[in-house]
Amino acid sequence: MNISKKAGLSGLVLLAVMSVSASVSALEKGDKFIHLRAINVNPDDSSSTLKVDGTSLAGTGVTDDDSNTVDISVGYMVTDNLAIELLADLSSQHDVSVFGLPASLNVPDGTKVLDSRVLPPTLFIQYQFSPKSSIRPYAGLGLNYTLFFDEELTPAAKSALGASNLDLDSSVGIAAQVGLDYALQNNWSINLDVKYIEINTEATFDSALGPVSVDVDINPWVFGIGIGKTF
Repeated sequence: MNISKKAGLSGLVLLAVMSVSASVSALEKGDKFIHLRAINVNPDDSSSTLKVDGTSLAGTGVTDDDSNTVDISVGYMVTDNLAIELLADLSSQHDVSVFGLPASLNVPDGTKVLDSRVLPPTLFIQYQFSPKSSIRPYAGLGLNYTLFFDEELTPAAKSALGASNLDLDSSVGIAAQVGLDYALQNNWSINLDVKYIEINTEATFDSALGPVSVDVDINPWVFGIGIGKTF
């Protein structure tokens, strides 16, 4: 291959590289962004003992299952490094199971007693460490509000305990996140994200034994992977 052809080929390669690089734009003040993720909500849960008519039942408690759903977040770059991001989990469902009840009640450990859908909007203050690079790690701190709705007692709880009138208190707690965006062309990105959200509630219901209450710390880790878009 002669020199002129080599120079021409090198020029085309350089032009292609420059074209790809140019299409991966930096985050900067005033930009808006959106993320859509598939997530696993994995509770780091604990609970108090169940109280029946004000009396604690030693050795009892509840556990909260993990769930898979989708979340979406929108953000705004306040400065070149500082952003605000509002997160919405598109309503995951959590199943709560009981353990430690007396054998006479015929409710084995692990019996599901209630389920509920949750809506946990969270507002983060987020720091972007490398907004002008193709790999953009970030970290954030925020405040979460969780609303429980469509709460239902299971047939097992109703038949064995005579349960009715379930209520779950809303929750306010802190949240933290770390993640990164890998920038693609045309302002798209691949997103990896991990969040920890403080969610605490008190569940109460009536039963044949008397009023029942239990404090539940759900405190989930939320693992997500998805796509992002900058505007």
